[in-house]
Amino acid sequence: MQIATRLSEPAAPEPAGRTPSPGKKAKLSLLLITGDDMLWPQMAGAHLSSELVLKQVDSIEELLTATPAGQPAIVLWDARGETAAAAALSRLQLHSPCFAVIALDYPGDAAAWTSLIAHRQVIAHVAVPVLADELKAAIENAREEVNVRTALLGDGTARDAASGASMPAAPFGRRWMPAAILAGVLIASVCAFLLIRHSDNPVKPAPSAGPAPSAGPAPSAGPVPSAGPVPSAGPAPAPQPAGNASAAAEEKVDLLIEKAQQAMLDRHFIDPADSSALTLYRRALALDPDNGEVHQGLQRLAEILFARVQSALDERKFDVSLQALETARSINPADSRLSALDERITSLRAEFGPAQIQAAINAQNFDRAAQLIDDAVRNKSLNNARVAQLRDELRRRHEEADAANFVKLIDARLQQDKLTEPRNDSAAYFLTQARAAGVPAAALQPVSQEFYKRLGQSVRAAIDQRHFADAERLLADLRTTGAAASSIASLQHDLARSQQTAAASEQPQSLDLAQSRLAQGKVTEPDNDSALFYVNQLRAADPKNSALPRISGAVQAQILDQARAALDAALPAKADALLKMAAGLGASADLAALNQRLAQMKAAPAISEVAEASLTRVRGIQIDYPPDALRKNLEGWVEVAYVVTTDGKVASVTVTNSNPARVFDAAAVRALSRVRYKPAMQDGKAAAVSTKMRISFKMSK
Repeated sequence: MQIATRLSEPAAPEPAGRTPSPGKKAKLSLLLITGDDMLWPQMAGAHLSSELVLKQVDSIEELLTATPAGQPAIVLWDARGETAAAAALSRLQLHSPCFAVIALDYPGDAAAWTSLIAHRQVIAHVAVPVLADELKAAIENAREEVNVRTALLGDGTARDAASGASMPAAPFGRRWMPAAILAGVLIASVCAFLLIRHSDNPVKPAPSAGPAPSAGPAPSAGPVPSAGPVPSAGPAPAPQPAGNASAAAEEKVDLLIEKAQQAMLDRHFIDPADSSALTLYRRALALDPDNGEVHQGLQRLAEILFARVQSALDERKFDVSLQALETARSINPADSRLSALDERITSLRAEFGPAQIQAAINAQNFDRAAQLIDDAVRNKSLNNARVAQLRDELRRRHEEADAANFVKLIDARLQQDKLTEPRNDSAAYFLTQARAAGVPAAALQPVSQEFYKRLGQSVRAAIDQRHFADAERLLADLRTTGAAASSIASLQHDLARSQQTAAASEQPQSLDLAQSRLAQGKVTEPDNDSALFYVNQLRAADPKNSALPRISGAVQAQILDQARAALDAALPAKADALLKMAAGLGASADLAALNQRLAQMKAAPAISEVAEASLTRVRGIQIDYPPDALRKNLEGWVEVAYVVTTDGKVASVTVTNSNPARVFDAAAVRALSRVRYKPAMQDGKAAAVSTKMRISFKMSK
């Protein structure tokens, strides 16, 4: 039996296999599966849209034979007395993942459909006899579901622009992968339906017509709205160790992505504002701007919104269409479909101009909203009072959005433990920027209080560890960012007292330590454990110590020897630094002579810079992987600039950039200091040259 009777008389549909005429919108099929002839007249009371083509078939087998695979359609399924619901739903979804199924059943069986409706396997349950308003609402919901699925999965075919012929939209594997995913989820979730239905209405099972085709396992392509959650393939991964700020931030990004995907499944695309897929993806993006899964999710969301724009414009639901359009624009302002939609909306602007401006404001497209207001002023389509009201609303919402964005940035950096470093991407930096932008103090209070608390804890930790230079720097950051004067004074007092205690305890040891480091050759390095460091400590704590002149002279002599060697190797920057250290220990004839040599060298032509590849290594680079980085499974790189001396040694090594900062710097400098080159030749003579290198630290696989 093949029935094609309609309740209304819209324009005739295109015959099967024929391409619709250009510019003609294809009508959506509404397929009624029932053998009950008394059910057909009940459809008339719903006053269905003329854009729907209503057809009746006696069975699912007839529907599958009469409709092309992959065709979008609304399916009204008379499921009264159905004993093989699992097989029936599987066959429908495998035939077309763009089918939106409405179950027609007895009123007392509504609870049996709750689980399937929650997972969007069935869009709605409508009781028989059919109530017109209930049926109409269910069909509208199903039509939007079809639009969403078509936007995500395509309609199964693509049109050849030249011939108008229908051709496959994608290779078979890609085209049917979404269908396989939907079918797999359907088979898993429909068991709950059977359990509930059989517990309420036990019916003796009819013989099965055969197993439903299985879609088989398919790799996940991301969440598909209305397909329901995919069962887990195994136990959840073990939690990362606590205290790792980076791991905690990544864990929060993963949690936000998971919530966004669930919001997509629940069709909470842009509402409610605080838990929609759009908001959750944007929060994840603030923590990890380069996350590919977040960008992919936003792109899928944009596709859904574009489908909603088209549907809402066709139904002249201007507020809905504008909100969806401006939100899609905020996700991808370069999308090629925007210009065509803008042109269509321009023709309707007089009808809903203020609504379009309000929609742009709500979507936080503030530049777009300002442009639309200016256009309205030029076109005189709005009166002055309305323009002033919209401008005030735009200014207020823009300020609120800026404040919210700053708060999100500061909170993200706090979670990443980036309190003051890096200087242009830290919580301190964005807190200062927010205040300069005029963000109200009340909006910043929660994150600023947390920042002050965390930074104060860092100051106290530096004091306890006697890292007094770090403590001074962090105190300066507290002053710059506007911490309470009382808190700063308390920390400053603790720092001064700790410094005094440290000086008193270290004074007797300073002379011995200076002599020990001098004997070990640690004249100026490392900064806080060298002969020079302990001599300066002794001078500060006991300037009248009788041994001070002798140890100071010995340390100065060693520093001057190093400065002389640097001048001999044509390393003026290193020589200059050493001579300044020596000058801090007092004047001498040797110091004056070396300063004169340095001045002459600086007046000479500068050392030329060459590519490292142009030099010949005679001793390669050997890297000692930092143990701490090895334990943490860290990898990175360090960029260094240095001088190759006239005897082929490496000198004046300077770290110009590194990632992560300061993790591999010392190891890179040590490794480079052992490299030797064949001296560079200029005009037939060995000459010092400068060059650069990037040293990578990668763990063996």
